[in-house]
Amino acid sequence: MAVLKKIKAATLMETLVATVLIVIIFMISSMLLNSMFANSIKSRKHHVISHMQRLKYELQNHSIQMPYTKKDGDWKYTVYHEPEGRLNYVVLEAAHLKSKKAFKDKMILNE
Repeated sequence: MAVLKKIKAATLMETLVATVLIVIIFMISSMLLNSMFANSIKSRKHHVISHMQRLKYELQNHSIQMPYTKKDGDWKYTVYHEPEGRLNYVVLEAAHLKSKKAFKDKMILNE
């Protein structure tokens, strides 16, 4: 009857301490994962870049007039004319209103 051999049991205090440690480790890991997920969502910029590409296309096909400003959610898109020497540039800017993150692109104006 080796199966029924008595096993030394842990005390209630040891069990409570182990449970608290497991809960603390779980909380810390879930907070880290939540923070990483939130940062990855905030740093996504593909929708902003695709909107700027669409603005370039519309500008080349004379669908929009300069100066152009549009607010889309938390982003503000601006297109304006900027002369630099003999060349005329069109500047496309996208700025996040809350985090102040900005993207800027220039292209030569073909008239």
